[in-house]
Amino acid sequence: IRFTRGSKQFAIAKGAYAHVEKVDRDANMLTIDTGNGRRVQYNPVRLFGVETFREELRVFGQGDRIQFRSPDRALGVANGDFATIKTLDAHRAVLCLDNGKELSVASDRLRHIDHGYASTSHSAQGATVDRVIVDIDTRLSAELVNRKQFYVSISRARTSITIYTDDRGQLPRALNRSREKSMAIEHQICVRHSAFTVLPDEQRHTLNRGHGMRR
Repeated sequence: IRFTRGSKQFAIAKGAYAHVEKVDRDANMLTIDTGNGRRVQYNPVRLFGVETFREELRVFGQGDRIQFRSPDRALGVANGDFATIKTLDAHRAVLCLDNGKELSVASDRLRHIDHGYASTSHSAQGATVDRVIVDIDTRLSAELVNRKQFYVSISRARTSITIYTDDRGQLPRALNRSREKSMAIEHQICVRHSAFTVLPDEQRHTLNRGHGMRR
């Protein structure tokens, strides 16, 4: 976790990191390791400005494309910005942002980056590239695959667009869906089922997993 605001009560600085060691669900308490063996126990309801993330191993090398997954005002990068690694060693990396700006950054500061060989349509908004390759899974809900999302994806390209899909026959239907309409239908369903009644055993029925609504 990262503390974006810090805490005087627990002597945690703004921007500090910690690892969650224990979760007590009954008491709603977290035990965290803030480094150097210091442990803090607190109720997350009473402490604001905390971001959670999962650490995963990534291997980078010279020439790799990366994407920032969190903004860094001091470096002047926004969430979703792309860069190319010019040089890299155990202590420092020299990056060339897509806007032409060059950065020399301590390697241990690059905690929120990922490989930049692909991106979501949402994070690609505002970007323009020569070629676009779009992966469209027609089984996904209208919140993820819809007319607006498709337009955002293909409008990034200058010269060519290639589409990969699991079902060519279902592709037009999936791309013609409206996300707003889907959300309205789901909201109506939620309203209708906002109250539940416990039925006697003889009136209860078991629903198979295949009968549910998939999002």
